[in-house]
Amino acid sequence: MAYFKLITFGGIAPQVSPRLLQDQIGQTATNVNLDSGKLAPIYGYSNANDLTNASQDSIYKYTDSPERWLQFDEEGVDVVPGPIAGDTNNTVYWTGQSYPRMGRSDVILGSEPYPSSHYRLGIPAPTTAPTVALQAEASFDATVTTLINSGTITVTTATAHGASVGDYVTLAGFPTTDEIEATDINGDFKITAVPSTTTVEVKTSGSANAGNVTTASITDGATFKAQSDALADYSTSYVYTFVSAYGEEGPPSPASTVLSTDDNRVIELTDLETTSSKTNSNFGTASKKRIYRSNTGSNTTVFQFVGEVTMATTSFTDVSDNDQLGEIIPSYYWIGPPDDDTSTYPDGPLQGLTALPNGIFAGFTGKRICFSEPFLPHAWPVIYRITLEEEIVAIGAAGNGVIVTTKGRPYLITGTDPQSMSAIRIEAAQACLAKSSLVDMGPYVMYASPDGLVAAAGTDVTVVTEGIISPAQWQTSYFPGTIKGFLWEGRYLGFYTDGNGDTAGFIFDPRGGTNSFVELTESAAIRGGFTDPDDNNAYLIIQQKIKKFQGNTGTTRTLTFKTKEFVPPRPTSMGFVKVVAEDYPVTIKVYGDGNLYYNATISLSGVAGPAYSVTGSAPTSFSATLHPEPILRLPAKLHTDYEIEVIATATVNELCIGESIDELREI
Repeated sequence: MAYFKLITFGGIAPQVSPRLLQDQIGQTATNVNLDSGKLAPIYGYSNANDLTNASQDSIYKYTDSPERWLQFDEEGVDVVPGPIAGDTNNTVYWTGQSYPRMGRSDVILGSEPYPSSHYRLGIPAPTTAPTVALQAEASFDATVTTLINSGTITVTTATAHGASVGDYVTLAGFPTTDEIEATDINGDFKITAVPSTTTVEVKTSGSANAGNVTTASITDGATFKAQSDALADYSTSYVYTFVSAYGEEGPPSPASTVLSTDDNRVIELTDLETTSSKTNSNFGTASKKRIYRSNTGSNTTVFQFVGEVTMATTSFTDVSDNDQLGEIIPSYYWIGPPDDDTSTYPDGPLQGLTALPNGIFAGFTGKRICFSEPFLPHAWPVIYRITLEEEIVAIGAAGNGVIVTTKGRPYLITGTDPQSMSAIRIEAAQACLAKSSLVDMGPYVMYASPDGLVAAAGTDVTVVTEGIISPAQWQTSYFPGTIKGFLWEGRYLGFYTDGNGDTAGFIFDPRGGTNSFVELTESAAIRGGFTDPDDNNAYLIIQQKIKKFQGNTGTTRTLTFKTKEFVPPRPTSMGFVKVVAEDYPVTIKVYGDGNLYYNATISLSGVAGPAYSVTGSAPTSFSATLHPEPILRLPAKLHTDYEIEVIATATVNELCIGESIDELREI
């Protein structure tokens, strides 16, 4: 006797001939969940939130309680949370709009739609150098007297002098005599005592005749200068930086002109910018400017911290000695990421923002991949950028590396520090056909290539649909250039648009086995979506709503499953077909030699006890008969092969076809 029975079900493998499929593999498996081995329908969508308009193509779940979603009109916006652990400000960063952006809850959660506002990612450099000048020294009229034989000169000023011990004065107006050297008198003298607010005492510079100065040799009205040029001169220069209200420091301004000074002089800085040409920078009330000074005599050396002022302040007075300077400027190379400045970035702003280990962010523009400073997402030094041979399509983190997909071959970029990253060109001709198809699966990424769905981890690149779907079938049936991919409970969830503009989808389970690939029907386009890392569920943009995939456990979609071609040992007339489901109605179709010859729907009759009624193309003798079992008589026809198709909204546990009813009951 010939029979065919299924109690476990699998996915599809279009590449394999229908009669060579494994028994549980189907020719069609649509809207099915095969986790249990049974043929279960997937659940319907549940509404998670509403969008403010029907043009939004990207979303991000920003907060859980209450639930708030960021909504973007642009497709492919990548949002990444900040790298600082315990950040109570909910800082996020994103790319995919006209320039890279960032924001915190106080900025983002203004009014709907969110984000209600944002800041430009990256702090710009001031465009003009500070103006610097030596502050004029104070001058006083003075009367000079001497203490004979001591080498001490007492200087009496007409007004309060404000000088301190250790300061210097310049005394001028003394005649040159045999009793005193001109360099002693018309020079600099260190103050050794301050008897009162109008007198100081100084020592001469050590002339052998210094103590022989007499009152008669002094000219009244000599000049006193506080903080005079008594120390060794050095050259110095200044720069300043903008610091955002969040403490993010940008690169320095151009260096000022070099001036000659010493530690006794005061330097005035003016013309400090208060705004930037980069609009939307975070220059709120808490923003500042930091002042730095060179310490080795040029404007090409390192600069050290001097002080800071508010963003609105345009000047600064430097009274610091060289040994009082602070840290070396840390932000010398901290430029912002590629933005909307087309003269500098002709390939456009940064795309594909991705978080890597060690607090590093990555992104790309054109053929160039860029990295941020660790834990400083606003700083993207040029020296951290790597240029590849081919144009980049999408990137994704995989382990300790970055998988970079291009219009040609993929690359692996590895390293634990942005300044030591290295690129390896992977010898696999698997281009990425759509940025939206790349999905971070955890230890690897998946994306749509010309040959199928690809998994990439390290330098291993594998077409995971190989043996299931041929490259020709992949391109003509699944339209890989249009695929939008999402992670859903460890599986790849893909949606595509066919040549008629209709949307469909598939689920690929990378755990392999016979359940790897099933298809989905969709009545509306999937414009974008988001995978919530808290529950691994996928939230999709459908029309003007955010819907949770398989979120409505109270409703199911209609599943369709068509078996392989079952070939009996000889041409046979199968007499009966059986379908055991957890609920009815269930439609059953039977094909003989490729032609549909039986199409019936089994329903529960509603009378007491198990009873099933049949409608459709069942033989006339069955049309009005109630059956105690879900077993249907087939028309007497001889066929060399058979296929069974079942359509249901409830779980199907068993499909069976045989020559006799007793045979079906026994098996």
